[in-house]
Amino acid sequence: MMWIAFAGKELFRKKIVLVTGVLTLLFIGMFNFGLYKMTHAEPSGLRPPFASLIDGVALLAVGLLFAGMIVAFLVFFATMGTISGEIENGLMLAVLARPIPRWKVYLGKYFGMGFWIFIYCTVLFLAILLPVHFMADVPMQAGSLFRSWLLFCWGPQLLLALSLLGSAYLPMLGNGVACAILYGLSLFMNFAESVFNLNGGNETLSSISLIVSMFMPANALFYRLTYEIIGGLDVPLLPDMLNMLGPFSPSNAPSPAFVAYSAVYWAALLALGCRAFRRKDIA
Repeated sequence: MMWIAFAGKELFRKKIVLVTGVLTLLFIGMFNFGLYKMTHAEPSGLRPPFASLIDGVALLAVGLLFAGMIVAFLVFFATMGTISGEIENGLMLAVLARPIPRWKVYLGKYFGMGFWIFIYCTVLFLAILLPVHFMADVPMQAGSLFRSWLLFCWGPQLLLALSLLGSAYLPMLGNGVACAILYGLSLFMNFAESVFNLNGGNETLSSISLIVSMFMPANALFYRLTYEIIGGLDVPLLPDMLNMLGPFSPSNAPSPAFVAYSAVYWAALLALGCRAFRRKDIA
């Protein structure tokens, strides 16, 4: 609880909560405005069958994608100096003056920040999902929503572990730039793979995308999230209908084995971070 309170205090002190809250409300407002315009564009009786459903799922996927990007950059810029920044300004000397093992300090910082990221992800997920469900009449199932919610919250926890590990090795700005570029590369490769899959696929591109996803699994998990949402619809969707989602189609959704790998990868990142922080010279 102490680390959760400390992380929350830091988020308020650095105005991260204020800035994030204002801009998140702006994003949600714009999303709901676009959703309203889409659902009231023309009478539903004039639209082809399933057209409204496909549009609703597509807008939901876009909303969750950009929401995930917002959370990702929040994680990177809020934690890129967690270790290196506190060492540079001397704060870490005061923290480690207490008889606390370094690995406990490291994990405390992770889980303290991870708690608030989890809360933010939950609120953002509901703020995107519920308007689509009620305004676009997209059917949902409880089990599918639960799995989608877990996946949406799980990706940022991986990013947090990666950013914290980078902070133990790299200077603050260098870590932020490295994480942002790796995230952007993973996003691009997954989008490119989805586009090529619509035209038969490309083995070389798929292999490169897989390698990048092994180091940055968060974006690949987005397609698993979309897959879970579509799998929970009350109506069957044919492959041609799924292709109408374009790059948001879950045709290349990772398997449950990849989700299990992400958990192992997360544990490895935390273990490497604890080891790096234990050996780091803070003098």
